[in-house]
Amino acid sequence: MYDVIVVGGGLAGCSAAIQLARKSHRVALIEADTYPRAKVCGEFLSPESVEIFRQLDFLETLNTLKPATIKTVRITASHNYEWRGNLPASAVSISRYTLDEALIHHAQSCGVAVYTNIRVTDITGNLAQGFTLIAKSAQERRTFSARSVIVAHGKHSNLDRKLDRQFPRTGTTYVGIKQHFEGDKLFEHIDLHTFPGGYCGISQVENNRTNICMLVDASTFKTATQGKVDAVEHFINWIYSHNHEFAKWMKTAKPLDTQWLTIGGVTLATKGAVENDILFAGDAGGMIAPLAGDGMAMALHSGMISANTLHPYLIGQTSAEAMLDTYQTTWKRTFQSRLRLGRFLQTFMLRQSILIPGLRLMNTVPALGNWLMANTRDMKLLDSKQ
Repeated sequence: MYDVIVVGGGLAGCSAAIQLARKSHRVALIEADTYPRAKVCGEFLSPESVEIFRQLDFLETLNTLKPATIKTVRITASHNYEWRGNLPASAVSISRYTLDEALIHHAQSCGVAVYTNIRVTDITGNLAQGFTLIAKSAQERRTFSARSVIVAHGKHSNLDRKLDRQFPRTGTTYVGIKQHFEGDKLFEHIDLHTFPGGYCGISQVENNRTNICMLVDASTFKTATQGKVDAVEHFINWIYSHNHEFAKWMKTAKPLDTQWLTIGGVTLATKGAVENDILFAGDAGGMIAPLAGDGMAMALHSGMISANTLHPYLIGQTSAEAMLDTYQTTWKRTFQSRLRLGRFLQTFMLRQSILIPGLRLMNTVPALGNWLMANTRDMKLLDSKQ
């Protein structure tokens, strides 16, 4: 019987597990994959992430991994329109391949029992009676018991359907595409290249690698690649005709991986932070539009919030009902406005006819760009860092 079982070993799951283990709770983390692993991710850690890693006592380890520093950003559109701005503080960029492995080792050193390569397929029970989790791998089926559960399985999972989670499953869905390259260096800088129906981020990570990660409306991707054998490569060539800055960088770049990583069915639909007495963290609770550049920080922060909210319940200082209400209220207060703004910006970015006048306005009124930068991230964490 664990005090807490965390489902998912990404940033949100590790953040929650580390915090709870350091408060002397019996914590298990169950991850369906193995480490190290590559993930479809922009690999951009916005400035407030640094403060969260400091609170997790992981910052020194992060610095040894030699992440790239990011201070400035550029957004480009068709017809050579662009906007440049400064981040409110220095950010860093590091591959999930390197970061996740280091973070899971840190979790183990804090006392978290880590189970990898085994997928949770069902969760039953409640806070009053305890939870039973069924997990399966290629070799075995295991049963786990816990007083409480935090689910941080990422953007989507079959477990959502098993738990009958009630969030919209229709509407716009997106395709994520990612690969590492060797190419012209972007010194302390990140580019966000837009095209009809999508956008692509380019930034340095560790070891002189450059990460390219894009998000595109699924219908746009389908239309542009209809009948093509190598859909992703064809789509990359399709982007060249819509964004010359992206095409110019890619012209001399060399891929470092054998193939592009892809993920489908990505949704920005409103989910829920609490369901069936279970706390949901990270993208499992709600995904911010990737263009905001705050997804990894939000995952880390929501993991910390879930741990800090659950702790008083586990030591008997508050009731289950009060704990669930506090988490839901705190989650909404912390993230809801940023999620809403992110969805608005997503619509704005995918339409060149709207984006180009917007970039002109941001160049004319620099304060507007600074406002967007500040309001898509948690400035309170930046203030605490300072």
